[in-house]
Amino acid sequence: MRLTVTKMPSLHGLRNLRRFHEALSFALPATGLDCTIAGRIDIILVTRPRIISLNALHLHHQGATDVITYDFRDGYAIPDEQGDRQLAEIYICPAVATEQAPRYNESPSRELFRYAAHGLLHLAGEDDLTEEALVSMRHAEARVLATAEQRYSLDGFLVS
Repeated sequence: MRLTVTKMPSLHGLRNLRRFHEALSFALPATGLDCTIAGRIDIILVTRPRIISLNALHLHHQGATDVITYDFRDGYAIPDEQGDRQLAEIYICPAVATEQAPRYNESPSRELFRYAAHGLLHLAGEDDLTEEALVSMRHAEARVLATAEQRYSLDGFLVS
């Protein structure tokens, strides 16, 4: 299993995407996902209008959200030109991370990384639909961030 990280061409204010990708890849085993599965998970950083559109179209919710995860592992994974199967897509909105970070006393970059971890954790079977599940999700997010921080700084992904 491998991760890709891309951004919409119109999205500005990001830097160090290579380090973001490296830190996520390093922390991937801490999510509990079976990393031996062949294929890739695409993480796409998008603008506010794009996440609003995806949120309305697929989840039937109004407004912006932080992260949306699409799981294609149950028969929907289509190989690309190299035969690499796309296992999932995770859409993340950096603008929401920037807005929400102060609420949680976090830097916007750490909040952005938390969103990526959150999406990966959904693929690993975590959810956040009940209070008990949300507590479990928060613990799992903390574990993934702590793993990444063994080797990487999680600050500096977003330009202030």
